[in-house]
Parts: sequence; C-alpha cells; structure tokens
Amino acid sequence: ISSAPTVWTEFGRIAQEYDPVNLGQGFPDWLPPKFAVDSLVEAVLDSAQSPHQYTRPAGHPNLVTQLARRYSIHLKQEIKPMEEVAVTVGASQALYLSLQTLIQPGDEVILFEPFFDLYVNQVRLAGGKPVFVPLRFEPYVKEETENGVSGGTRHEMETIAESLELAGPDCVVLSDEVYKYIVHAPPTEKAVGESPLCRGHTHFASLPGMWDRT
Repeated sequence: ISSAPTVWTEFGRIAQEYDPVNLGQGFPDWLPPKFAVDSLVEAVLDSAQSPHQYTRPAGHPNLVTQLARRYSIHLKQEIKPMEEVAVTVGASQALYLSLQTLIQPGDEVILFEPFFDLYVNQVRLAGGKPVFVPLRFEPYVKEETENGVSGGTRHEMETIAESLELAGPDCVVLSDEVYKYIVHAPPTEKAVGESPLCRGHTHFASLPGMWDRT
C-alpha cells in the first residue's frame, strides 16, 4: 500500500499556491439551497423528534425510502428501501465496504485507466491484486442496428457485460457513477436504456442480466 502523496493532495497544494481555477476535485463555491439549510436547522432544533440519537446503521428510514423511490425510476425496477439501499459516509466508504466484502486474498480486480487513485490502495488493503487496463481513444462511430443507434459509452458497457457473462458468476462490477449527471453532449433523441432522470446516462445495473452482478 502506497503512503506517497496522492494526486489530490498534490493538486490541492498547487491550487493553494497559485490560486488557479481548480477543476480537479469539484469544490463547491456556492451555498446550499435555502430550503435545505432551513430544513437542517429545523431538524436540529426539533427536540420533540429527538434528532441527536443514533439512527438506523444502513440509513435513516425516511432517507432510504426517498432514495429507493428515486433509484426505482433511474433503474426502472422497484428498489426495496430497507433491503437494497445503504447510506455510507461518502462514496469512499461505500467503495471500501464493498471491496472488503467482495474481495478474497489474491483476487484480481480490473481497473480501467485513468481511474480514481483511491481504488488501488483500497483493492490492495482488501488483499486484491489490481490489474490495470488502459482505455484507448477511438473516434466515435454510430452503428445503425435493428434496435436503433448504438455505440459510445453504452456500447462499451454492453461489451463489459458480455465479458462478465463469459467470466462466470464470481465476476462482479462495482460501478462508480458519481458523475452521472455530467453529460457533455446530451443526445437529441432518447437512447435505449438511458435513465429517465439523467439524459444520456445508462446505469450499468440496468443492462440486461446485470442487476445481480453490480
């Protein structure tokens, strides 16, 4: 496990030194919406509901219910809030818990380059062996098929899904979709399988046969 400075600490140091526009870490430079701040203050001061107590470990019932409702739309199938939704302290903890649960010592974990630098140490900490697969740039080509237009990101994910089927039931995918709402060129027409709430994005778990493999 590497203890060297990460790209985040290095770019953070440079950003403080030269004061550039830092597009690396997504620092918000605006306040949360007023209704969100007001709701937080109201909840903290509501002694009748006693908010200052331990909550359900996998997430507050009201929160997981709302998340299940939203992701049922994203994934186009009913999500059970108390069985299929877990709230963690950020995506890093979600990745850590998932890797610690899934990886056995010596398991190989494919990482597509470039990747979030946190992945490597978390894989090694769980006893896994990172296998690096660099992504290559190829001109985007649309292919007319019986089902419409395919290609691009969805086509790549379908290729991964096919590889998963060939690899057997012990091969699963951790799909880190933190930037799913950032679509640089939203399609002019609705794509097959895209999220109803996020134009241009397809959740890997929504692909045929991938719900139980993601």
